[in-house]
Amino acid sequence: MKKKILLSISARDKDFDNLISVLKSQADVTVAGLDDYSLDGIDIFIGKSMPADKLKSANRLKAVFAYKTGVDGFPVDMLRDMNVMMCNSHINSEYIAQYAFSLALAITTRIAEFDRKMRGGDWDIFNPYWKNLFDMKVGIVGYGSIGRAIDKVLRANNIPTYTIDRGKDYGDISLVPSLEELCKATDLLMLALPQTAQTDKLIDERILGMLAGKYIVNVGRSNCIDEKALFSALKNRTLAGAAIDTWRQKPTAENPILKPFDYPFDELDNIVLSSHKAMQVYDGHSRYVADTLNNVLLYLSDQTPKNIVDLAKGY
Repeated sequence: MKKKILLSISARDKDFDNLISVLKSQADVTVAGLDDYSLDGIDIFIGKSMPADKLKSANRLKAVFAYKTGVDGFPVDMLRDMNVMMCNSHINSEYIAQYAFSLALAITTRIAEFDRKMRGGDWDIFNPYWKNLFDMKVGIVGYGSIGRAIDKVLRANNIPTYTIDRGKDYGDISLVPSLEELCKATDLLMLALPQTAQTDKLIDERILGMLAGKYIVNVGRSNCIDEKALFSALKNRTLAGAAIDTWRQKPTAENPILKPFDYPFDELDNIVLSSHKAMQVYDGHSRYVADTLNNVLLYLSDQTPKNIVDLAKGY
């Protein structure tokens, strides 16, 4: 008997049409919106998120495939308890790393600040200097697929890199025993962390105080930084600068204009504000969908799929 697949999407496009066409040759495929569906009788779910209450109807669910990297939009604890396998996609990690590198350059060179001032005719002649990223040491917090891709970009430019030793295979990157030691050893922190209870407000007032005169770039989940402490550190110039791509809120179709912070970061010169663009590379969506399709095909052919999420850890 053919397995039943539910594909949850906001709108069909050529990439989803191809995925549907290919999978229909091997399974029964149902297409639904983001929340108007039941998992009754469904073996495989493909989507970008899943409300927890949908699992109440799941009586045959065995596998979930996310056509993106982050899985915090899924009820991972419930999936773990139900012994459901989950996979995500890391196909765009190198492009996210490129964007992170661009953010690091932008904040250390002050290029966005100079642009804003020059539009008003201000040449900033009394404070014209920027700092050289290529003379810095960079710490990577979160050494998964994206963190490794960031490391590759940095070391291709002869920038020394460091990360925290958590007992994994790290290759040639320099290791330190703790976040505190990483702050001491480096001049800029690149954050590429998932959203978990362990990462919540990891970068707090105490850690920011250890980064006096240094920089932060975040392309991971927003929960890892204490927003109030970050604003204070930037306003007081304890932290030299920050470039932030991810925030706790996103705009909606009903409210497309949104400042996703409680503090006036937009009034500060020493921060680059980016609207979750690291993963929005041209054709990035196509790659996510194609990678997910290939992974589902592996599963349907009784092979082990790639990027199986550790649901106990949440990433």
